[in-house]
Amino acid sequence: MVVNIMTLKERAYKIIDKIPEDKMAKVIAILENLKELIEEELDEFDIQLIEEAKQVLASENEYVPFEEVLKEAGINGEEL
Repeated sequence: MVVNIMTLKERAYKIIDKIPEDKMAKVIAILENLKELIEEELDEFDIQLIEEAKQVLASENEYVPFEEVLKEAGINGEEL
């Protein structure tokens, strides 16, 4: 029995291979920005925002999901 376990990079390459060439500039920009974000350390402001978000999510207060905000603003989330 042969078990083919794909690495995470192999999975990413497979996904990228399915993206049309005319969309690749956008994908590259996203990946470059993502790389920068991953390498950055969280500062006090980031930690404060994370804690505030956790409190909002844990409370019974109403919050609006990001997708709903986009919809109300007339923005297609897939275009971001």
